[in-house]
Amino acid sequence: MKSHRSPLVFIIIVLFFPLLLVGGAAARNPQTVLVLPFNIYSEKDLSFLQNGIRDMLSSRLSQEGKVRVLGRDAVDEAMATAAEVNESIAADLGQTVGADYVVFGSLTVFGDNISTDARMYNVGEGKSALSFYESGEDQGDVISHINRFASQVNAEVFDRKPAPKTASTDREPEVAESRQHPESLWNKSGRKVTEDIEGAVTETDRGPMGESWRSRHFDAELRHLALGDVDGDGNTEIVLGTGKDVSVYRARDRRFIKIGEAPGDANDKIISVDVGDFNENGLAEIFVTKVNEGNNSLDSYVLEWDNGRFLRILSGADWYYRVLDIPDRGRVLMGQQRSIRNIFTGGVEEMKWTGSEYAPSMPRALPPWTNIFGFNYADFTDRNAAMTVAFNENDYLRVLSPEGNKEWESAETYGGSAVYLEFPMEATSRIGEHKEMDRQYLPLRILTRDITGDGKSEVLVAKNRDAAGRLFSRVRIYKGGHIECLAWDDFGLVTRWKTPEVSGQITDYALGDLNNDGKTELVFSVIQKISSVVGTPRSYIAVMEISGP
Repeated sequence: MKSHRSPLVFIIIVLFFPLLLVGGAAARNPQTVLVLPFNIYSEKDLSFLQNGIRDMLSSRLSQEGKVRVLGRDAVDEAMATAAEVNESIAADLGQTVGADYVVFGSLTVFGDNISTDARMYNVGEGKSALSFYESGEDQGDVISHINRFASQVNAEVFDRKPAPKTASTDREPEVAESRQHPESLWNKSGRKVTEDIEGAVTETDRGPMGESWRSRHFDAELRHLALGDVDGDGNTEIVLGTGKDVSVYRARDRRFIKIGEAPGDANDKIISVDVGDFNENGLAEIFVTKVNEGNNSLDSYVLEWDNGRFLRILSGADWYYRVLDIPDRGRVLMGQQRSIRNIFTGGVEEMKWTGSEYAPSMPRALPPWTNIFGFNYADFTDRNAAMTVAFNENDYLRVLSPEGNKEWESAETYGGSAVYLEFPMEATSRIGEHKEMDRQYLPLRILTRDITGDGKSEVLVAKNRDAAGRLFSRVRIYKGGHIECLAWDDFGLVTRWKTPEVSGQITDYALGDLNNDGKTELVFSVIQKISSVVGTPRSYIAVMEISGP
């Protein structure tokens, strides 16, 4: 018997069966997530955390039939040549393996303090689906950070409600530390996680002789730093400079409170920021050395507090400024000029306030290979015989006798600045009216102070690590650094102590009583991320007590 079917039924099957297949496949195909190893910035080797974090995220994001976390083998092979993961690399890897989302991020460890920066990238839409940032007072807080990040992803991206918590009284057996998951290894302190407070400074570790702190991140490139009483209240303020702007903060109860700012112009390029009361009115002036990039001319200015705001008491100065703490003299203002052809011209002069300007009063005897930014004076002998400590042209540290003879030179480079001045070179090519410019990188400052109270100066100087080993004259890429305290012995300067290695670039530093508690602190600024088209810059301030007994 032959079967007869309706033509309408046949048409329905032909038209809708493919759609049913597609719908069924879509229902069976979960969204895929690629979890990349987090970048870890720390003075210690914490690479074991990369696998631990990926395990945690894989278990917390996976959901049978809905969310599948991809395997690692192909990704690890593709990333073998990638130094660090950023959004561009994450997007490329996500497309390569066909993932719907990519998770990546970084951990920054400074002492016991840790900050977690995590991102979830939507490959199909080509943009970030979720950003997460938290910091904690204890390294074990990374576990809480990852848990909260995973919860946010599940709730906001995958529309998944958190599972209800269940109480359990069963005690798990102890496991040998060598076999514990990083999640348990890092969660031993039991310290409570504190919420981030804008402008807060959190305790991180013990410094060379006392406590140390690290601020929250500033969304700016903090390139310059100075300490002084700029508002005449008898307390120390911190002056911070970016490429164009100057801001002033008070540090109170481990919080940075902004009290004033002086925005710059579009063509401004700040070279240095220094503080000192040289017109002797009880208010420390802020000396801002800057260049007008429009005409490549020196265009410095001086700020002073006036009824709740900072005013320029001097503008358009053709001087580089630097304030030095000289043994037995205190703070001294130095100046140097530039010419049309030379970045630095003439010698370094001591400057005095004349009632209307800061004028040169006495030249300083210095070798021609140094400039105003790369020297200081130290008394290593307790005989009031100040010696000169200076960088040479290649950032090697030299010590000169009072007569100018070389007493010692370091075997390795110190300093490492990203601040440079440009100048035209006759040997370079010209395209139309444009002439190619060369660069001279400026040295970081040298601090000298009798820290131990033995009547002899110590030297504090930064040591930034250039990823290219300073092979390129026009490019500096700093991946980490520290500050060393050097003391003089029979053989020259030797390291007495140094700060932990930090990730990024140490840009400036100062000694002073930032907290107004009678103790001397080493205060320094660190840029972790420079400004780019795909992200905002990121910097922080570190504070370490160094007062001796």
